[in-house]
Amino acid sequence: MQFYNFLRRLFSIEYLLPKTGEESGCGEVPSTKEAYRHYLDVAWPAAMQGLLIDLMMAIDLAMVGVLGANALASVGIIGQPKMVMLVLARALSVPITAMVARRKGEGMIEDMNAVLKQGILLTIICYIPILITAFSFISEIVSFSGGKGALIQSGAAYGKYIVIGLFFSALTQIIGAALIGIGNTKVVFKANVIGNLVNTGLNAFLIYGWLFFPRFGVVGAGIATMCGNIVTAIIIFGAVTNGSSQLNLKSKASWVFSKKTVNGFLKIGGSALGEQSFERFGMFAYTKMVAGLGVVQLATHHVCMNLCDIFYSFSLGLGYAGSSHTGQWLGKDRSDMAEAYGRIGIRIGLCLAALACLVYVVARYPLIDVYTNDERVIALGSKIIIIMALASFPQIMQLVFAGVLKGAGDSFYVMLYSLFVIAIFRPILTYILCFVLNMGLYGAWLALIIDQSLRMIFSGLRFRSGKWKAIKL
Repeated sequence: MQFYNFLRRLFSIEYLLPKTGEESGCGEVPSTKEAYRHYLDVAWPAAMQGLLIDLMMAIDLAMVGVLGANALASVGIIGQPKMVMLVLARALSVPITAMVARRKGEGMIEDMNAVLKQGILLTIICYIPILITAFSFISEIVSFSGGKGALIQSGAAYGKYIVIGLFFSALTQIIGAALIGIGNTKVVFKANVIGNLVNTGLNAFLIYGWLFFPRFGVVGAGIATMCGNIVTAIIIFGAVTNGSSQLNLKSKASWVFSKKTVNGFLKIGGSALGEQSFERFGMFAYTKMVAGLGVVQLATHHVCMNLCDIFYSFSLGLGYAGSSHTGQWLGKDRSDMAEAYGRIGIRIGLCLAALACLVYVVARYPLIDVYTNDERVIALGSKIIIIMALASFPQIMQLVFAGVLKGAGDSFYVMLYSLFVIAIFRPILTYILCFVLNMGLYGAWLALIIDQSLRMIFSGLRFRSGKWKAIKL
């Protein structure tokens, strides 16, 4: 009975609602079962989407890897420029999710559609010159990224198709963010899965020249990626033009930029852009220091980081759900339920982290065997995975807390602690642990778990303060 009461106090909705002030009891409260089901309805498609995309990327990389080291390097060297070019779309997606969710909660459907339309228009205006420039100077971009000799030619040939596909990826990111805002993550999941299946299928035909298709090699991988991006964009566009959703591009909402919408884009999007930039810089510095530890350490790090990214992508689904629910409940003037749903996300996250930690620790040897048969990598990686498994707890908690803050429009605070923790503190700590204290790769992963823990603390304190509830959008 005592254990039952403990679980009830831990998970029941009545214990998750804030207990102070007028926030409690200011409207109808769903049952515990309904609340968790509602949260998971939004979270699971987003979580599975990230998981499957990571799986498809691993398959794509393996298919290209058959062609040799040069082909693999051609794909890899475009990776960082691609991520940099997507930073703007990812930054803009944060205010779009927050504003669409808030407008839905307020019942302002036309304003909600105006946010979507103006977000699409701004994306087109920004990305056409960016991508034309990137396409024109793709060889120089590959060279700047570290490409030399024959790698510049093959990387540029592959990169041209990636740049074309990025236009469709950017639009998909924006429309997908709006759909997440209204809680329709299922269509985003469906579109990305189909697009990635098209990409993987075309890879087989275009890379190797199966059936009547010519053998394009690494260029075929670029064409397949571009086609997959186009298919994803078509499905996503269909979801907002077929009239089955409150989000509808055929609505009477204006395409003309309004002061209210643009101010929201700049206020939240500027902070999100800063956060993305700091994260890119921090990860670059972190990886560069790990590379200085040696080949075995770097290979082990990449294997463990790939395993870590799988859970990270899965955890992002909870963060997206947190953003959607927070925005909608605040729009309904129910800050009590916004806080309760944030706590629901944390409890679901802790359960998933416990499961992931168990799987990583128990199955660490078979997991590493999937990537390599090098005994040195297996020996080192089996120890690093234990640290990585423990990082699952602060990682998923900070993503849920950050999702709530972003959904409320409190992205400036997220940017501030990202600047301190990711761009400043972690690189310094990594250097001290790895090289000053001679802890090697263990130091790098200890720095990572401390980084995640600090982000969890900063975001958790902000969540508990309740200041995010007062932000107007």
